[in-house]
Amino acid sequence: MRILASILAASLLATPAFGQASPGAAAAETRPVLVELFTSQGCGLCPEANRYLGELDQRDNVFVLAFGVSYWDMYGWTDTYARPEYVQRQRTYLPRLGVNRLYTPHFVVDGVTDAPGWNQDRVAEAVENRLAAMPDSPSIQLEDGPFGSYIVRLDGAAPEASLDVWLLAYAPGWASLEIGAGENEGVEMLHYNMVKSLTYLGRWSGGEAEYMGEAYRRHGTVAIVQGADGGPIYGYARAEPRR
Repeated sequence: MRILASILAASLLATPAFGQASPGAAAAETRPVLVELFTSQGCGLCPEANRYLGELDQRDNVFVLAFGVSYWDMYGWTDTYARPEYVQRQRTYLPRLGVNRLYTPHFVVDGVTDAPGWNQDRVAEAVENRLAAMPDSPSIQLEDGPFGSYIVRLDGAAPEASLDVWLLAYAPGWASLEIGAGENEGVEMLHYNMVKSLTYLGRWSGGEAEYMGEAYRRHGTVAIVQGADGGPIYGYARAEPRR
């Protein structure tokens, strides 16, 4: 088994995903849509969905993340990226999206709609619909904190009474892994922007606020603000990995 990772060139500065923004400034309405893919190395339809995720990320108005889930592990292969908190993130989305069960490959578009990974037309349509109705974002700053941490600074009006603040690390770009068992046995499976950690920082209800989370400098980092309990994504900020 081997893992080959290709990491994109990294900047040393943490910048919002939708471009430079000064503290307190309103974000542009045209920030890229966040597309999340819930995927598994044991799912026969997931290799193609992973490839499509990488294609989506080539668009200037889309940013993507992939979460490995573990409920395919019972079929003979333990997913090397899966963590329980990723399964819980997918599960939290289901009631709001009107989905009655966990499955892969599962795309969630900016927390407001979803589509099965085998229906690329529906994914693309969901992206366009979100771009056409993009809400204003609060100001989100992701900065270096003490002792190797990150500080997430928020300001502005909260679009809902209560929002969740998350910090995650991901491995930018493509990685390849040979699957040794299960439905994809023998497949050299491509992965893209795989999430490596997910941390809940707390609730936010508007105004100036500051949160601290652990930093993984070798990975990309994203701070996400979204409606409580699996609600819409209202904004995010990104920091590139550091060598």
